Amino acid sequence: TCSIFYVCGLPYCTRMGNELLDTVDHYVVAYFLLLGVALEAGLFRVNFGWRRLAVSVKRATFGNPATPDGRTVSPELFWQFCIAVTVPVMSLFLFAYMLQADLQTAYGGYPGWVQGIGAFGLSLVLVSVPTGAVLNWNGKSELPTMKEESHNKVLEGRAVCGNEVASGNADVAD
Repeated sequence: TCSIFYVCGLPYCTRMGNELLDTVDHYVVAYFLLLGVALEAGLFRVNFGWRRLAVSVKRATFGNPATPDGRTVSPELFWQFCIAVTVPVMSLFLFAYMLQADLQTAYGGYPGWVQGIGAFGLSLVLVSVPTGAVLNWNGKSELPTMKEESHNKVLEGRAVCGNEVASGNADVAD
């Protein structure tokens, strides 16, 4: 394994190493990050949901000196709009804008072969991630339902505190 990483890192030690790093970073990291953010916002809406986020934030901040009853996510409609619309739309817009700019003018004025390495790296991650998702998807969520999660937290709270869970967690059950 170390020898593979050694060989993969050697091109970055050449005279064109910095240009290669910049191009790979641009194509693989920037493009893929923008796509990942858009996909994550969609998956958040479908799998995690707003109610679970609100409860998780309240639980995570419960008992803090600044928020003894837990923090409430507000304004609720604003954040729901951001997660459902603003995040995916702006991420996909930036992705399309960068792609259009790179198709018109080569990124950074680097030679075509460096651009090709960057584009090849992007194609590798664009193929490998969906392939891995399809191969590992079993059709069921690993998250417990809100009711199961609420019940487990109540039991954990009794075990830790030796009594009923504080009132800040009472609004968890659906």
